[in-house]
Amino acid sequence: MNTISAGEFIKQVAEATGFTQTQIKTIMNTAGEKIKENLKAGKEMHFIGYFNIGIKAKKAGVKLNPFTGEKVKVAACKVPTIKLSASFKQLLKK
Repeated sequence: MNTISAGEFIKQVAEATGFTQTQIKTIMNTAGEKIKENLKAGKEMHFIGYFNIGIKAKKAGVKLNPFTGEKVKVAACKVPTIKLSASFKQLLKK
């Protein structure tokens, strides 16, 4: 799989929209901070046609360290989740 950097993505968006790279970077940084704030507040976000960002609660339990085989207690926690829309999934099926 090929990977592009954030800088290259910002450049692509700037060229497509006519905004400067600095403006796009500011928008993306602000959007990232707002996503973090909403997740911290326990809110899910739905970007119709793109993806959903949510929170999943994981139970505490005992896990196995794959390197040592040792059993390790793991505390309950919350993790962010991203679910792509059906239209994104269809792109990859073609």
